[in-house]
Amino acid sequence: MTIKSLTISSEPSLRPTNVRNVLNNMKTANLKSLNISDNNWVFLPDDMFQGIKTNRIENIILNSNNLHLLNFTWFSSMPHLKNLRVSFNKISTFTQESISSLKKLHLDSNDITKFPKFCINHGNNSAFPNLRYLSLSNNNIGNVGAFRCFPSLKILKIGDNLIDRIHYNTFTELKELTNLSLQAIGKHLKIIEDGAFNLPLLQMLSLRDCHFHFVSLSPTAQSSMLSSCKDLRVLDLCGNYLDSTILPRIISQLQQLRYLNLEDTKLGFLPSNIFPELPVIETLIMRLNRIYGWDRNVFAHVTSLHYLDLRHNLINIINESSFPTALLQNLKSISLAKNPFACICEQIWFVSWLRQTHITLLQYPTLYYCTTPGNYNGVLLKNYKPSFLSCNPIFLFVISISALACLLILTMIIFLKCNTNVKNFLYLLKVKQFRRQGYLPILNSDDYEYHAFVVYCDENRMWVHDDFVKKLENEEGFKFCIHHRDFEVGESISGNVDKLLKKSWKVVVIISNAFAKSEWCQWEVDIIQERRRRQGRNALLLVMLENITSKNMTSPLRTLLDSTPHLRYTKGIGENLFWSAVIADLRKAVGQPPISEL
Repeated sequence: MTIKSLTISSEPSLRPTNVRNVLNNMKTANLKSLNISDNNWVFLPDDMFQGIKTNRIENIILNSNNLHLLNFTWFSSMPHLKNLRVSFNKISTFTQESISSLKKLHLDSNDITKFPKFCINHGNNSAFPNLRYLSLSNNNIGNVGAFRCFPSLKILKIGDNLIDRIHYNTFTELKELTNLSLQAIGKHLKIIEDGAFNLPLLQMLSLRDCHFHFVSLSPTAQSSMLSSCKDLRVLDLCGNYLDSTILPRIISQLQQLRYLNLEDTKLGFLPSNIFPELPVIETLIMRLNRIYGWDRNVFAHVTSLHYLDLRHNLINIINESSFPTALLQNLKSISLAKNPFACICEQIWFVSWLRQTHITLLQYPTLYYCTTPGNYNGVLLKNYKPSFLSCNPIFLFVISISALACLLILTMIIFLKCNTNVKNFLYLLKVKQFRRQGYLPILNSDDYEYHAFVVYCDENRMWVHDDFVKKLENEEGFKFCIHHRDFEVGESISGNVDKLLKKSWKVVVIISNAFAKSEWCQWEVDIIQERRRRQGRNALLLVMLENITSKNMTSPLRTLLDSTPHLRYTKGIGENLFWSAVIADLRKAVGQPPISEL
């Protein structure tokens, strides 16, 4: 048996020494990953892993125990260890040992109060010379001093600690650092010394929820704070205190910036110079601020944006000059939700744009609503439809009479064209008219075993069986052929269809969107078309359960609907009219053209 990964988790009744003995006696020559988590262990013996018969282990996980000490000598027999996770413990003490292969070290959520110095040989060498990732988030560190002995570190996370000051030399020796997360550092960060972020290779910086007052920095310090971070791509300043004069000083030199988060930074009115030239920025987040408006050219220097978030602000009006055309051409997503919009004539451009734009409107329409004037409070913007005439009453009287006439004509056309009950009524009158004229069928229903073969999709089976078939067979004496009941077992479906169609006088087609999407039903439509060509349109009865959407409408189905009258099913008022039309059509003679009586 070859074991590559072993997990011993949620076993507080086990003793560490027992696990050690088991590991020493197991066949672990191919073991690469060992997970010993959530066992409520307070300590591990010094030789916990010394007897493991392998040197291939790359991953060790000791999360969610109660360890107070982390002894790096535990792993001295693991020359290929790359990833060590010791999060969610109570570690406050370390025993130093060099692990040259280690690349990732997770020490989140412990009781570390003093930042450990991972230096050996009197500070001349690093205990972890190849470490790329270090996380010390959610500890009790008060002062980190200077990070030393991390020559290869690229990602550093020290958020959720008690640090209230970032010194100028804190990160100076981290020459390879690209990602730095100080999220919620100190809960309330008080001081950032000049030169604290002298990191030329830095690409991501998070000061999220540090509650730092950038006004405490001098204008010169504000301008120089990130001046050396020429390659910065991601900057998260959410949850701090900014204003429109400080922000451009901080970001003016970040020509490679792609992501900027200014959420909850207390921004108000945005002047035209708040954003310097940011030629490649793609994401700008400014939600949960106090923004109520901005100058015409605010977004002129950030037209490369793909995502803009302005939700939860105080914006009343959006007009044609709010966003430049170049921005709207590149923008893919925007959120303006939960702003107190005014439903007045000045909003006419915006509500029209909302209905026709191809940009993704996040949380639209449910969180876009009016707050003023009072009679529109709570009304969704999509339901506010101001017209040119209502906002320009001078023209209203001139065209009111002609508009009323056009409206009446249009109403009649729509009523006649689209009303289901009217269509069914006209269909029934047509059937009765043919009957009064004495048309005889070419074929009689008595010549067939079934009155009609019913074509439908499985999604409409309940309505076909419980409503259509039950009513017309029980109350009117028709006999239908339906595949769930009458198909011959052992015969292929196509064979059954061919045989039973020949035994059926007419064909009833139950049409819905599900029917239109079914490839099998489309095959049946082709068979039905042949019956219609041979026996005329009176051999078919088409019943529409719902309107077919354009994306589901196929060419054969469109041809069938255009060449054959159809009934529309409606529940409630008009339902009796529908059933009368169905019955009349099923009894109508087959023949095209009809043959009159002599």
